[in-house]
Amino acid sequence: PPLVFSSEVSSYFADALSLQIGGTRGNIVRSKFGDGEEYYRIDIKDFDEIMGRQVIYVSSTHRDSELLELLRIGCAFSGYGALRVVYVIPFMGYSTMERAKLPGEVVSAKVNIRLLSSIPPTPLGNSFLFMDLHVNGLLHYFEGGCLRRELYAQHVLISGIEELPFVKEGNSDFVMGSADLGRPLWVQTFATYFNTTIAFIQKTRSFEQTKVVAVTGNVKDRHVIIYDDMTRSAGTLIGAADAYLEHGARSVIAVLSHLALNDDTIAQLLIDSNAITKVITTNTHPMSQSPVVKNSSKFVVLDA
Repeated sequence: PPLVFSSEVSSYFADALSLQIGGTRGNIVRSKFGDGEEYYRIDIKDFDEIMGRQVIYVSSTHRDSELLELLRIGCAFSGYGALRVVYVIPFMGYSTMERAKLPGEVVSAKVNIRLLSSIPPTPLGNSFLFMDLHVNGLLHYFEGGCLRRELYAQHVLISGIEELPFVKEGNSDFVMGSADLGRPLWVQTFATYFNTTIAFIQKTRSFEQTKVVAVTGNVKDRHVIIYDDMTRSAGTLIGAADAYLEHGARSVIAVLSHLALNDDTIAQLLIDSNAITKVITTNTHPMSQSPVVKNSSKFVVLDA
């Protein structure tokens, strides 16, 4: 069976994955020196315990610390003779910084993927698995012969949508909506599956500030199910929900691939919002495990 390791914040995901595939759960010993330097040790008794083994390492890279840890431990796996290492990255941080819009902007997503590419290859190669990337073109930033694949949470999210009361009852008075014009094809995919129509939000953005300027599509007296790949500040999501309600929507439900909330205050903001009645999401991002999220009936967190 493969050895399954993880970052601390993604241990819940690794536990579920290891159980599903019959893996052996491994441990990383972590400590910190007085000057702030990090210490890591793969928890093995002999140098040859990793040699020739299939290894899986699970970690979202939503923070720089998780990315650096993945790079350091990944190099160790290669050095200790792992046969193959599969890096499961449920949520890829910096994925919204995939291109430069203004002069001088750093394309951090490309830089980070180049860093992942630099991990020394194992005999059967390194593999990188992602879930619902913000932009699938990120895969083309990889260098060298590593395997890279994007997996999709669509079937998981559909199962959550199908549990909504008005969907279970066969009520056709709902529409798939967007939070902006960023993912129209994904919204169309869900609309096609449920044989319904679509609505879109047009917005303007300045850094993290957004403003809704128009709603396209008929939402009057209909439930609106917004799909977006992620939310961080929830500003775009709540702004879109308010706009749909102002145009006559009966209710608004949010469906998200990644619950990438900045912190618990944003989770509470969504809980307190009257504009959104339910948030359906996956467990890819560590914030999905926040007690504020888990103890609220507004959130439905599904295993990806």
